[in-house]
Amino acid sequence: MTEARYRAAGMDAAWPLFAELAWLAPAKVAALFVTLRDASLDALRRRFDAEFPGTGEIEDYAWFPAWLLIRKPAVAGKLGQARVQRDLPASRATALLGEILRREREGEQHGLIALRQDIRRLHAGLFDLYMATRNVQHR
Repeated sequence: MTEARYRAAGMDAAWPLFAELAWLAPAKVAALFVTLRDASLDALRRRFDAEFPGTGEIEDYAWFPAWLLIRKPAVAGKLGQARVQRDLPASRATALLGEILRREREGEQHGLIALRQDIRRLHAGLFDLYMATRNVQHR
């Protein structure tokens, strides 16, 4: 379905399905990178591979959507259409980052500390990547 949506309407339309596939079947999303042969998506994958502080295993690709929000916040609206899988930490992290980005954009500071701590609990390395993009001191 993700490939069909991509072929019919482009990556912007496919992002929600791409995110869901990443969370549910990271090995399949890794294979989809190869199948699609999309230069911009390949560049994102290479950047993810180089900087994501994971285990180096294929399961790291479950975190690609959350990482993508940090590197390309403009996709937040598209990724926000994905059905969040509350039992999957990478999915929850993506939803939390979407909420954090919304609050930051709107200037709403209330609750950001708690949301950021939730991200830290889900994946400390992802939290560090996120905080490195912010002008906020953390301990």
